[in-house]
Amino acid sequence: MKHRITLALLLAVAGWTVAQDKTAEITITGGKTDALHPVIKVPVPEAFAKFKGVEISGAETFGQKGPFPGQIVLVPSLHSGAKAAELIFTLPEVKAGATGTLTAKFSANAIAAKEAFAWKDADGEAPVLTYSEKDVLKYVRPKFDPAATPPKQSPIANPTIKVYHHLFDSTGKVQLTNGTEGQFPHHRGIYFGFNNISYDGKKADVWHCRTGESQQHAGFLSHTAGPVLGRHRVQVAWNGQDGKPFAEEHRELTVYPLEKGWLVEFESMVKTERPKVQLDGDPQHAGFHFRAAQDVEKNHKNETYFLRPDGKGELGKEKNWEKGKAMDHKNLAWNAMSFVDGDKRYTTLYLDHPANPKEARQSERTYGRIGTYFEYDLTPEAPLKIKYRLWVQEGELTGEQAKAISEAFVSGPTAVLK
Repeated sequence: MKHRITLALLLAVAGWTVAQDKTAEITITGGKTDALHPVIKVPVPEAFAKFKGVEISGAETFGQKGPFPGQIVLVPSLHSGAKAAELIFTLPEVKAGATGTLTAKFSANAIAAKEAFAWKDADGEAPVLTYSEKDVLKYVRPKFDPAATPPKQSPIANPTIKVYHHLFDSTGKVQLTNGTEGQFPHHRGIYFGFNNISYDGKKADVWHCRTGESQQHAGFLSHTAGPVLGRHRVQVAWNGQDGKPFAEEHRELTVYPLEKGWLVEFESMVKTERPKVQLDGDPQHAGFHFRAAQDVEKNHKNETYFLRPDGKGELGKEKNWEKGKAMDHKNLAWNAMSFVDGDKRYTTLYLDHPANPKEARQSERTYGRIGTYFEYDLTPEAPLKIKYRLWVQEGELTGEQAKAISEAFVSGPTAVLK
């Protein structure tokens, strides 16, 4: 007993306290429209950041049966605005104007979860995010080698020209995204870049990377994993034809589990020390894109359709923004691509946040690609900040579901910790 008292006194003198479980209330308020699977991010005070486990209860109003885990993330997401740690969790649905009070129990020790994210080789050559030991997200980060182009192929097939991410289906067995395979090897996985860049009287193309350009991994900035989400942030150098960087990007991907897929948050900040870097391109080779696996291009492109705010398109038909044409295919809050890979149909819902630069010009390709691009003048005083989401699932979505998922991103429910 004497030893225990002495230890407690020593800890107190040193400024340490023995963590005790705490309970707090979280008030949820729905937005103006229904929100499907909203991500709830609640800034927490410093005193709560030390806790390793959170269990939340009382969410039956929002379709959640029984207690479920929350996750404390010490490094807030790139554009969250939070100054300290965040408590993050998801809810099945929050109806417009709905209110409710949840109870959060903060524990000194981690709470065992049936399923959770984890990183393999997090700071290594081949980082892979897993969920219950199933592959979810793979970061492809080769070292640039201009001589690595396969024989008799274009430089756009060089496997080392840029970094990107692969995404797997909910089984962890099907890689849903394309690498350097097929007819269009310059479209790879989940990717961001521009093909028409101007700075200091020079031109650059970090999409095709034909003449010495590249996007290269420059460092790991942070990573986290737990029962609610897996995330990492990396530093990417945008290099010109001379091999020297003209811009630096902080690229962050966060993944949340869905019933039959994943919700992926993509956030990026690009900055430069040059007086001005003009970012431009075209719908097919600039901006933020998702490229489906090569099997879609090879065997199923006539089975692809696009679901848009104005309705469901025809099989094998696409729409694209074209300069000078009357077609108004721009600034869509959401657009979904439904495609067949192997013997299953999947849907990728592409969500564009209104805070992103506009006009956002739409790209659709039935061989399995969806994205948008914009023009932007990058300066030291005006870094580029963007945030998108991809809802990727097995099966199809309705227009009503897509709208509710978009609303959860744009103007979802608010949460206050009391």
